[in-house]
Amino acid sequence: MYTYFITGTDTNIGKTAITCSLIAKLTEEGFCVGGMKPVAAGCNIENGYMISDDVKKIAEVSNADININEINPYQFEAPIAPHISFKKNKKEIDIHLIKKYLRSFENKMDYLFMEGVGGYAVPLTENFSTANLIEALNIPIILVVGVKLGCINHALLTVESILNKKQKLSGWVANRIDEHMLAYDDNVSFLKENIKAPCLGEVPYLKNFDPYRASKFIDIAKLNDKVDLY
Repeated sequence: MYTYFITGTDTNIGKTAITCSLIAKLTEEGFCVGGMKPVAAGCNIENGYMISDDVKKIAEVSNADININEINPYQFEAPIAPHISFKKNKKEIDIHLIKKYLRSFENKMDYLFMEGVGGYAVPLTENFSTANLIEALNIPIILVVGVKLGCINHALLTVESILNKKQKLSGWVANRIDEHMLAYDDNVSFLKENIKAPCLGEVPYLKNFDPYRASKFIDIAKLNDKVDLY
């Protein structure tokens, strides 16, 4: 099982959209693929489950046999920073539980894409961040860059942080979230020259996002590693 962690330069920059597009790309190529989002905020009760829109989208596009609680073990109702939710609900994140799910997935799918919450450095609890989670799981990263004004700063700072922690950046995706951004090509060209990991694709602004349509702009073959590091 090839496992990748999808993180982003910020919140609301299309991590779920790109996660779903990566899953869609590989399911269409005949692979068994699943998605996971360990922590989700802004959830609602539906059919007896606490679930977020992000998790629903991941579940809908995945073709692996995994249930909602495996896809998303930690759900919170309020759309607030996860470390605040964990504290309010008197919970701690259990890395062993997440590793247990990963081990159980190994014989169920060919690829797993694990989506983080917020950006790379967001705290999950008082003393544990998304960066710490990636380190604990030893999973290579795919970075989603939300292409808008300010994206160069956000992207380069995130990449610097990843490399300073000696984590593996396997590739990145340029996801255009501002339809009217000026000098789009110049910004993306600069990022391609300065991020020392392959750009897996440029997903254009799509008003009504369709993961299967967006997947046509992503080239999985450009990933600079095909080694399961988990």
